Amino acid sequence: MIDRFAVLLVALAAMLWGTDTLFRSPLLQHLPGNAILQATQIVTMEHIVLTIVSLPLLWLGWREVRSLTWPQWRAIILIGVGASALATILFTISFSYFHFIETLLLQKTQPLIAILLAHFWLGERISRRAWIWVPVAILGAYAIVIPNPLDPRAAWEDFHVSAGLFALAAAALWGAATVFGRYALASVRFTTLTALRFTTALPALLILMLLLGGPATFASYRLGDVPLYLGIAIIPGLFPMLLYYRGLASTPASLATLAELAFPVTGILVNLLVVSPPQTITGWQVAGIVVLTGSLIALDYTNAKHPARLERGAEVALT
Repeated sequence: MIDRFAVLLVALAAMLWGTDTLFRSPLLQHLPGNAILQATQIVTMEHIVLTIVSLPLLWLGWREVRSLTWPQWRAIILIGVGASALATILFTISFSYFHFIETLLLQKTQPLIAILLAHFWLGERISRRAWIWVPVAILGAYAIVIPNPLDPRAAWEDFHVSAGLFALAAAALWGAATVFGRYALASVRFTTLTALRFTTALPALLILMLLLGGPATFASYRLGDVPLYLGIAIIPGLFPMLLYYRGLASTPASLATLAELAFPVTGILVNLLVVSPPQTITGWQVAGIVVLTGSLIALDYTNAKHPARLERGAEVALT
């Protein structure tokens, strides 16, 4: 039975993720190095703070951690290294092109990715009638990446496509994490999974940062940026992640990822009303939002109305 209160927790967490621009954008403007190194520096320090704060949660859940099987560990490592580390780096690189709204809008593709993965991996089957909405959703995503589909060359020249590809890659990894999270929550509490997400990501981030810039890269951090790193780690980081996994424990992955649409919606409002100078959005992108969102809602509704028959062996695990 679906816990509607849990769905609201997922939506609230997603709204807090939408405040990310307020913290990530100022850091991108003064850190040295190329976009990849800048993104890695930001995400590494973010996870250092997150790991320190979540250590008590890890200690409280240590019995659960010791009882995890190898397939469960693989799911958690995929969440930590893939979603928490790599996806956040890709998301930050997309931000470095300063097309903030586009980067956030493309996070609307997460439901499509999660729904498809939930179909193939968790056994949350998609009905045949619902499949027709998948290409429609892809068309909506295209309109978001290409602000003017009548002149796609301009999108390449203004780096819209580059920003879009990084954002889509991040969305794919985060969408996958929704499915992996549902699997892992069958064995651990949401607080333990939150702590494991951050602590498994940190070693990979430290190694990557040393490979990209060496030990001297750590000297690039500034004392004046401490409030920004604390802010990014707590407000769009730890607190919403706790809410998210608490809600996800009682919510199907396909429905949870629809609630996550609150993330780009909140992010758009922040960028239009708070960020200076304010971001802009084209008519084609608005159309893309409508098409993508409408197709995802239609997909979920059609699937609920015409449920697919669950085949034997559909409950696939990481074995």
